[in-house]
Amino acid sequence: MHLPAMARRKRTSRIPGPKVWLFAIALVLAGFVYGSDDPQRRRTFFDMAERLLQGDTVPAETMAGGARIIDGDTLDLNGSRIRLYGIDAPESAQTCRRGAREWACGKEATAALARMIGNQQLECEKRDTDRYGRTVATCEAGGTSVNTWMVRNGWAVAYRQYGGAIYGANEDAAKRDKLGIWSGTFQMPWDWRKAH
Repeated sequence: MHLPAMARRKRTSRIPGPKVWLFAIALVLAGFVYGSDDPQRRRTFFDMAERLLQGDTVPAETMAGGARIIDGDTLDLNGSRIRLYGIDAPESAQTCRRGAREWACGKEATAALARMIGNQQLECEKRDTDRYGRTVATCEAGGTSVNTWMVRNGWAVAYRQYGGAIYGANEDAAKRDKLGIWSGTFQMPWDWRKAH
């Protein structure tokens, strides 16, 4: 039985064209020149080159600078409001319980984020814009993912509805270790917002 020509055609993965390769090489070289004394900046150039070679045509928008903490999942970076991607922390006014005692878990989550970042330079990669006009981003401080750290240490939950499934294993570990809000009982932040 003979197959039609279309069915016999071998499928191959698409290889980036020469212009893409040249641009990626230029980004790597720029990483060495402009990022020679700053590994964070150098990694940004390398990440952009890698995305181009994988077929992404538009490099991700990145921002860097000192941060002012708003709450456990929101901060201000150079005048731009940033919402941390895929996580949801207790609201500032939210309380949780440990046994019969109520505690200000929302304020604690905010303080934990402030301690984690400290005076370090923050580098964020934009993933989206939310309905309030805030930039939704993944951020790093000192080479550590802020989003992951907040979930793994129990100060935020994986916001699965908005891409947070990637933090699921970190949430499970924080829950198992009874860290942060998992040390007692609490209302999920999205349910608390609906109720208040």
